[in-house]
Amino acid sequence: MGNASILRKASIVFCFLFCSIALLAQESEMKRGGIVSDGLYFSPIQLVFPEIILTYEHFYDGNKSLSYSLGYKIPVGKGNTIEPFGGGLYAVYEYQYLFNKFSNAIYASLAPTYYFRPNRKHFVKCELFNRYYWFDNKRLSFDNVETDKFNSIRSERVNVTGIKMLAGVNSNIFSGKSTCLNVKFYSGFGIRYKVYQYENVDNIISDGIGGEVVIPYEKELGSLFILSFHLGLKIGIAKNANL
Repeated sequence: MGNASILRKASIVFCFLFCSIALLAQESEMKRGGIVSDGLYFSPIQLVFPEIILTYEHFYDGNKSLSYSLGYKIPVGKGNTIEPFGGGLYAVYEYQYLFNKFSNAIYASLAPTYYFRPNRKHFVKCELFNRYYWFDNKRLSFDNVETDKFNSIRSERVNVTGIKMLAGVNSNIFSGKSTCLNVKFYSGFGIRYKVYQYENVDNIISDGIGGEVVIPYEKELGSLFILSFHLGLKIGIAKNANL
């Protein structure tokens, strides 16, 4: 028997074994609840800011779902200094609202999602979101050296509306008879539109010759578009689908 014939038969056997193992693995996964359904999730990475975001996902048509998210950013700042996050372009004040430990924020989003057949392991989704930041009458200072500087009794209102295009994968950590502990990993890109309003009372600024000048009242309004990259995960308890 020639080498080509042996290789051809070996390839056929290998393909047969591979397909058999894949089908058995898929069947085993389905039996132990490998196909995820409705669930409640939270985003552990957001706790760093700290922000608590909860997401409820509901499957309404086979491999399609809608996710509803609500969140709240907790103000935990102490003292009177806002530290710049990063340097250069990334230290611009309007790029780092989420890192401001003195601000409150409310987050809400709606995300239609499409899961690829047959096991809902991979997905793509479009997330529409809004996050509203605010704080009132706090003596704070900020200085990123290059562009932004203030030392005032400050109030802020910031509204951020955006859209994210994400792709990801599900992974079950543990499955019971009717529920599973599910992790969603995802990444993608987005665009957001920010509208901001700042009010400074008794703003202390340099007079350029070594002294200081106090400006009784200033109000600043502005808006901008920002492109963004996203990488994250969600962990939650989900139902096992009966497909």
